[in-house]
Amino acid sequence: MAMALVFTCFFATLLPHLTNAASCQSNGAHSPAINPAGTHAILTVNDFGPGGDGGGPSECDGNYHPLPQRVVALSTGWYNGGSRCGKTIRITAKNGRSAVAKVVDECDSTQGCDEEHANQSPCKTNIVDASETVWNDLRLNTDDGEVAITWTMA
Repeated sequence: MAMALVFTCFFATLLPHLTNAASCQSNGAHSPAINPAGTHAILTVNDFGPGGDGGGPSECDGNYHPLPQRVVALSTGWYNGGSRCGKTIRITAKNGRSAVAKVVDECDSTQGCDEEHANQSPCKTNIVDASETVWNDLRLNTDDGEVAITWTMA
């Protein structure tokens, strides 16, 4: 009986780490091809302010971007080594509403699960990670977590 208890405790302790390990694997550095007429993506929500879930300051300018700023992070491939830093994109939701936001960060699809990435798993390769203000402009509910959108350079 004691051996069964030790065995159960061992796996109860180990299981969360095994489950988390798979989510920490790279999703790759290549995002889907950009379509000038509108690139399909998944919108996620992020807090770009100090102490927010985005981790440290933004990759583009080393600053935080608290609300109500309209800012986004793009998956590694779309971020393209920072070539889109400071540029604006137009995000269009399926409800027909659109919003314009400035690219300030990378949503790293190659690394994660460490302090630098706020212990979050690597992003998927098709993410536009937006501030809550962008979600509000689009009249989307942040509780949905992920919403299909399209984006273009503004």
